[in-house]
Amino acid sequence: MNKRVLFICLILIGALGCSDQVEFNTPAIQGYKNGEVWKAVYQAADIDFGGLVIEGGNNAETLLFVTVNDNRGTYTFGGDSPNEARFTDANGVVYSTKNAPDPSVSVYPADGEIVVQSFDNNATPKTLTGIFWFNAYTSDGLNRINFNQGHVYRVPLVGGLDANN
Repeated sequence: MNKRVLFICLILIGALGCSDQVEFNTPAIQGYKNGEVWKAVYQAADIDFGGLVIEGGNNAETLLFVTVNDNRGTYTFGGDSPNEARFTDANGVVYSTKNAPDPSVSVYPADGEIVVQSFDNNATPKTLTGIFWFNAYTSDGLNRINFNQGHVYRVPLVGGLDANN
C-alpha cells in the first residue's frame, strides 16, 4: 500500500512541477526558443499572393512564416526552399531560414518546417492550426536561433499582413 501511495505522489509532483511546459491558449503561437518557452501575445494570418503569412509576437519580438501555397500540408524551410521562417529579436536582429550559416560557426544548415494541419472554415474569422520547428541564422551567418515543439493554434485569418516586413 505504501509503495502505491508513494508512486501516486511522485506522479502528482511530476505533473504539477512542469511549469516550463508549453501552455495552450486560443489563439496561440508558441514553442521553445533556444530551449526556453516563447509565446506570442498577438497573432494573425493572411493569404497573400497565393501563400500564407502567419505572424505572432510579443511586445519585443516577432515570428513570421511565409509559404508559397495556402493549402494544408508541410512546408519546408532552408536550402532552396521558397518558404521562410523569420524571427526578429528585441534588438531588431533578424534571423531567417533564407540565411546560410558561416562555416566557421556551424555545419548545420538553416532548416525546418511548418505543417499546416487544418483550417476551420466555420469559425469567424476562419482560423488555421499547425506545428513548426526551425533553425535560422542572421544575415552574416554568425548567429543562430532554434525553435522547436512550436504550435500555431486557431490563429485567425484576418488579412492585412505583409510578407516583406
